[in-house]
Amino acid sequence: MKKNKIIFFDFDGVIVNSCQMSFEINKESIVDIEYSEIQKWGEGNVYNSKLRETFNDDHIRYYFEQYEQRVKEILPVEGMEEVFKKLISIGYRLVIVSSADEKAIEIFLKKYSLDKYFIEILARRAHTSKVEKFKMAFGKYKIKAKETLLVTDSVGDIKEAHEVKMKAIGVIWGLHEKERLEKNGADFIAEKPEDIIIGVKKILALN
Repeated sequence: MKKNKIIFFDFDGVIVNSCQMSFEINKESIVDIEYSEIQKWGEGNVYNSKLRETFNDDHIRYYFEQYEQRVKEILPVEGMEEVFKKLISIGYRLVIVSSADEKAIEIFLKKYSLDKYFIEILARRAHTSKVEKFKMAFGKYKIKAKETLLVTDSVGDIKEAHEVKMKAIGVIWGLHEKERLEKNGADFIAEKPEDIIIGVKKILALN
């Protein structure tokens, strides 16, 4: 296997199940919000969507301040570290591609000793578009879309992966349920973390 092989991981809803926490932070500013609205936002790129007319810089600042404080108190999804170890053992390097803030992700990974598994974090400061972040990584690591894939919990991410001709594994323990992920083109469904390995091997035809 070529050494430049990469697997991309979303952060929220895949490595840490922070979806309920994100909903609760938003609800502190938007009292009438429902979880289904958060799920609707995740059907596209959240930065390109018209979320709420009342959103402003203060809301965004509060959200990310609270996110950084709270996400580190949530345990990583059980079984994900074993997935990272296995992928690395068969020759992959791992990159996080997220809409969250780099600093918060770095703090979380270091707290739970997961930072050693990732060679890079491409989050909101790198670009608000995951399409552009994928392209950055393709160039930097000299890989093609067909040589890699994304592991995500959201329809919006699947759409962005497909936009660059990359396939995506949808996990069902995060934002979107199995039916919605399947309906919107997930190339493989992981019902538990160890299924990710099966999906990688199936999509990328590994032995």
